[in-house]
Amino acid sequence: MSNLLRSLALLGVVALPAALLGRWLGGWIPGAALALLTSAAAYRYCAPVVLRLYGAREVDAQGAPHLLAMVRDLARHAGVAMPRVFVLDEAAPNAFVTGTHARRASLVLTNGILQVLDEAELRAVLAHEFAHVLRGDMLPASLAAAGGGVLAFVAQAGLSRVSDDPAAEFGPWVAPLWLLLAPLAALLTRMGGSAGKEFAADRLGSLLCGDPEAMARAVRQLRPRVDGPGVFALAARYPAGAQLMFHDPLRRRGLMRLFRTHPPRAARLRALRAQAGAARQASASAVLEQPLER
Repeated sequence: MSNLLRSLALLGVVALPAALLGRWLGGWIPGAALALLTSAAAYRYCAPVVLRLYGAREVDAQGAPHLLAMVRDLARHAGVAMPRVFVLDEAAPNAFVTGTHARRASLVLTNGILQVLDEAELRAVLAHEFAHVLRGDMLPASLAAAGGGVLAFVAQAGLSRVSDDPAAEFGPWVAPLWLLLAPLAALLTRMGGSAGKEFAADRLGSLLCGDPEAMARAVRQLRPRVDGPGVFALAARYPAGAQLMFHDPLRRRGLMRLFRTHPPRAARLRALRAQAGAARQASASAVLEQPLER
């Protein structure tokens, strides 16, 4: 499914309840108006909602000059506008990009990824995220992450009324309200992301950075662990946002299995190793002209 169809389908999922509510309150005209307003709000605010859910803070040239210089160089190489850069106070290494189009992209990195990866590996991860920008993957992924995140937030709000410890890491996933909302959040997640998108972004990103081996090293290093910096607590609370990220931050147990969108790490590594030789003879523009979804 193309990104345009994904985006329209996600906007339709968001607008349908509003349309039915408007129809119930006053007829088809109020229903249509409310559906259009809801769709416009979802389009305009999906990225800010994602950034707010994850508590991202924007960085400037004074706070991270080397990082911004690297991002600016890759943006120039990719031929897109310089994105806003945010950092999460999160030890788990990961990165993602969110936004509605290339001129309104926001690049998000955790503190963990800045500490774990060397410069070549970090550049490869950034190139992977720029590949998502070039391919137009951001809008459907951001719509799905925002919609699923709001559902998870509602579930946690419901749990807080009956739990003495609503901040417990895995509390929301056993709440009856979440059991009802999880399938819808998982549907949004599947509509926003896919394994094919990640393979394609790895492929194009490795050409943008010029180092598929660095991409493979980054994929190899960034993996969830049983404990320590590999555990991404915020991703467990808002699993629909996991499909935005460079690597899958979730441990696949119980309901979390519904949110799988990334290919297995071993499959990504095999694809990158197979590409390493061919990438030296190709160009990023040539790859962009090929169908990358699979």
